[in-house]
Amino acid sequence: MQAQAWLSHFAVVLYCGIALSFSACEERVTRHVLATVLSVDGTAEVRQKGHPEFSEITPATLLQVGSLVRTGTSGELNLAFLPNTLASLSEKSELQIDDLAVIKDGNAMRNDVRSRTVRLLLLRGTMQVSFNRPPDCRSDLTIRTPHGELAANSDCVLLVNIDDRRTRVTCVYGMVTTRIGQANFPIEAGYFQEFPSSELSLQAAADDARAQRDVMSIIETENELQNLAGRQRLLKPDFLDR
Repeated sequence: MQAQAWLSHFAVVLYCGIALSFSACEERVTRHVLATVLSVDGTAEVRQKGHPEFSEITPATLLQVGSLVRTGTSGELNLAFLPNTLASLSEKSELQIDDLAVIKDGNAMRNDVRSRTVRLLLLRGTMQVSFNRPPDCRSDLTIRTPHGELAANSDCVLLVNIDDRRTRVTCVYGMVTTRIGQANFPIEAGYFQEFPSSELSLQAAADDARAQRDVMSIIETENELQNLAGRQRLLKPDFLDR
């Protein structure tokens, strides 16, 4: 009887241990990450969260959540917020990183990324973005501006320009959605939108000389960003784990 009772007790303990083990494996962990500088030309500065002064950005600089980034005249900064979210800041631009987060499985043997989130605030200037959603991984991109915001959760390539009066969004590939007040406007490839404006309907890039120039610039920049990210993956293989 004592042996039977001991075996029953052992079985219960073993079952609980296995259950806890599987529970730990299924637990997901949210982790905030740092943006990587792919290249910098001319003047670019950052004020990291908690620091009162701006400092020069170099290829070795890592940008944390809360950082305020700005480029000077003739400055250009290429960044990887996450491996699937690449961006190029043109001269006289200012950007704040609101959030960079990944959710991973708690299983230390696999550590798969299940979700990626990028939230940015573009205060002025021009930013070109290449965003893609890897298979089996939820990915969300949100860019706020002084005049509204835009969001994407599927592959897209776009340009955002901000001046004192309005925001202009041009989509070259995929689709991005602008949110202006309570209204949402899907922008497909080949179209652009300006806001605020009395006319918020989408306009064809083919009918606008500036939009055509923007499209050509985005295509060239997107190729450069992909090449820079490819070199980064060769130098730092763990770059893909984010």
